[in-house]
Amino acid sequence: PLAAAVPPGLSLLALQETGAAAERDARARARGAALIATLAALQTGLLRGSVDSAVTARLAALSEGEAAADPALAALLADITLRARVELARLRHGIDVAPE
Repeated sequence: PLAAAVPPGLSLLALQETGAAAERDARARARGAALIATLAALQTGLLRGSVDSAVTARLAALSEGEAAADPALAALLADITLRARVELARLRHGIDVAPE
């Protein structure tokens, strides 16, 4: 049987790695949701004509973090993070791009 061929601690290690990956993905999903909410707050501030410095600080902090274990989730989070960094750069350089 296959179970007999697996060293005793290996299955526990695989289970721990799976749990760690799931936890990393959960943190990545939470960070992605927070990034989207903070980007929405930034958009609201821009539309009102005043951006709260706490919003930009939160956006900067959220744009740094570990990647997700799931490749599709990691790619999505990378896209959201890129958008956050672009918006921060636009604010730093005073770039105002009118929608087309």
